[in-house]
Amino acid sequence: MGNQQNPESEGQLETYFAGEFAHALDEKGRLAVPAKFRARFKEGAVVTRWMNECLAVFPTSEWEAINAEIRKRPRTDPTVQTFVHFLVGGAHEADLDAQGRIGIPAHLRQYAGLAGDAIVVGANDRLELWQPDRWHVRLAQVEGSISDSLADLGI
Repeated sequence: MGNQQNPESEGQLETYFAGEFAHALDEKGRLAVPAKFRARFKEGAVVTRWMNECLAVFPTSEWEAINAEIRKRPRTDPTVQTFVHFLVGGAHEADLDAQGRIGIPAHLRQYAGLAGDAIVVGANDRLELWQPDRWHVRLAQVEGSISDSLADLGI
């Protein structure tokens, strides 16, 4: 499972996240970020709740862009408040350690059902962290409707 690193691109900054990787959380709740993506997190990362009971890991620059968009919206809009409570309220800033691991707080591990094994999914501007059974269910849902979705998008 996962992407093979092209020797010619090793050390280059990836411009988007893609691929599926099997990893495990250690006893302290740390998860190794796939090596090919670690450079994207040199300025730090933000881990937060995401849709479908997974977690999202954003590079700090992406997180700042999301927050800039949120700040453009009316604070009193109930949809904005809901989004802020869900996404920003659960956010945790983190830095990768010397081994390329990121600490996942207990409240986020509980939300995503993460204990032991995890699937790291590259999702363009972020990584998603999935409990393996949840990921396989989600992938089956996507596979069952992907042709209709692509047709709706004109692909």
